[in-house]
Amino acid sequence: MARNNAIQIRRGADASAPTGSMLAGEPLFSSDNAKLYIATTATEKSWVGAQILNQSALDNAFGERSDTKLATSSAIYDYVEARIAAKDALSELVDTTISSLATGNMLLYDGSDSWDNKVMSGDATINSSGALTIASGAVEGSMLNANVPGDGLEISSNKVRVDLNGASLDRSSSGMKIADDGVVTVHITDANVTNAKMANSSITFGADSGTDDPVSLGETIDIVGTANEVNTVVSGNQIQIGLPDDVTIAGNLTVSGDTVTTNVATVSIEDPLVFYASNNAGNAVDIGFYGKYRPSSTDLYCGLSWDASDTEFILYEGNQAVPSTAVDKSGTGFTLSDLRLGAIHAATVDGGSY
Repeated sequence: MARNNAIQIRRGADASAPTGSMLAGEPLFSSDNAKLYIATTATEKSWVGAQILNQSALDNAFGERSDTKLATSSAIYDYVEARIAAKDALSELVDTTISSLATGNMLLYDGSDSWDNKVMSGDATINSSGALTIASGAVEGSMLNANVPGDGLEISSNKVRVDLNGASLDRSSSGMKIADDGVVTVHITDANVTNAKMANSSITFGADSGTDDPVSLGETIDIVGTANEVNTVVSGNQIQIGLPDDVTIAGNLTVSGDTVTTNVATVSIEDPLVFYASNNAGNAVDIGFYGKYRPSSTDLYCGLSWDASDTEFILYEGNQAVPSTAVDKSGTGFTLSDLRLGAIHAATVDGGSY
């Protein structure tokens, strides 16, 4: 009967591998970590192989790092390709800050450890199309003076000087020309620019009367108020228009609001008959006048009014209710007042009936 033959080399756990009585060149197998050793002396051995990992094992091995495991080129290729695919966007990079995305933002290195999402600001801005805008006033004459080729561009309060590397422009009676010295000097004075040379040489002021008044540039505009009606004051860059302390209105004054408050010591009225309740269309309001007096710490009201509900005049006092469109005869303290007269003419005194 045939037998299966087998050859087994010396074996055992690596932790209990023999440390003596070995023969140089003797193969040894560690059953606990699948390593193959060759004895170099009677007491020493050398590892002669490493475990080869597949893709799944490679993923785990790379996560824990190992000096005793190998991988095939195919496994390494698949592993690297998967890792690159996982880091193919800026937001997936650990040293990149992508937050608060906005139009025209850009990535800027912070000088330390990351690329950050920032918006361009200051003297220049950029939009989503890449168009750069330089802020008004960001470029000064001194910047151009120092950076234009040749003698450069000189800008001062009343002169613009331009060197065109030997050929230049200069002002003449017929406009601009190239000067012989290769330098352009442009002088702008008050005499060079007149109102006649400008497309719009005046400002037109209109009035309620319909008459327009064109004012040429350079002229003075006087803002004059009506005497005793309007005052005008010019100070610095401001024009103040207001009423004087004493106001006289030559025409009529119509006030369409709900309340007119007069804080004066004396009121003088030319009209001998004062018209009250001009909008009374349904006899629904009392007509008269009232005043406030304060004999103690309580405001009290007295007055004379036509009672719309009882169609009679009443003279009252002591009322703590402020009259509005009608006198509250049931108000706290309301009582009819006494009346002292010199005489009563053509009057009927009727005591009534019961």
